[in-house]
Amino acid sequence: MNTPTRLGGFALALAVVFGAAYGVGQLTGPVTPPAGTRHDPAHTPQPIPSPVGPEPTTDPTPSVTVTGTGGAGHTHG
Repeated sequence: MNTPTRLGGFALALAVVFGAAYGVGQLTGPVTPPAGTRHDPAHTPQPIPSPVGPEPTTDPTPSVTVTGTGGAGHTHG
């Protein structure tokens, strides 16, 4: 069996599968949620803020400020 025949058969099978899925979808109709499960924003619990603050960060490397280096770094212009 040559490649064009295989590709044609695959395309035909794919069209049949999608056509059948479309037909079944048209027969069954849209899916709607049950009446009792709709979301009511008035009854949504609010998140409780944490009484614990953020943990302090400890950086083991000392910070060094270098001034007066002239052209160090990227220059714009």
